[in-house]
Amino acid sequence: MLQIVIGGICILLSLVILVYIGPAILTIILILSVILLVIGIERIAVGISMPQSSRGSRFANIGIGILVIAFSLVLMQFPVFTSAILVVLGAIALLLSGIARIIHGLSRNASRSYRAFLIGVGVLSIAVSFLVIAHPISLGLVLFAIMISIAFLIAGIEMMAIGTSGRGLSMTRSISS
Repeated sequence: MLQIVIGGICILLSLVILVYIGPAILTIILILSVILLVIGIERIAVGISMPQSSRGSRFANIGIGILVIAFSLVLMQFPVFTSAILVVLGAIALLLSGIARIIHGLSRNASRSYRAFLIGVGVLSIAVSFLVIAHPISLGLVLFAIMISIAFLIAGIEMMAIGTSGRGLSMTRSISS
């Protein structure tokens, strides 16, 4: 029953993200910034309260905590700019991945179809990365939100299918016995 409920929540979240793409992205960024703020405070507290540790270790924890808090405050103040930078960094990673796939496809001793597949995926990755780098806000963030929504939708459908079929319960019984 729990899998059905959680699956339904995932499907509902995916629909909300699709309908309200802008607020969904800002909500994700604000949640991330609050989590980073808490992590920064925790690092500072650990640095201050560390008994019997070297001064360098204490100052390193406090310094890292201050940097994480500063980053979270920048994230809160400029969510669109920060998200655009993160999207561009992701697009650069996709670009490098596409180049690596093409090189791998050209140098691999495999079947012709597998090599063509690697090269095709590499070219597609490079094309998408150039589009996202050119338009990080209008295309990159929207593509990111759609991908998150699709992931929630698939996870929700999977959970509901497992919950209604009862497979998840029988699998946990066989693992624990």
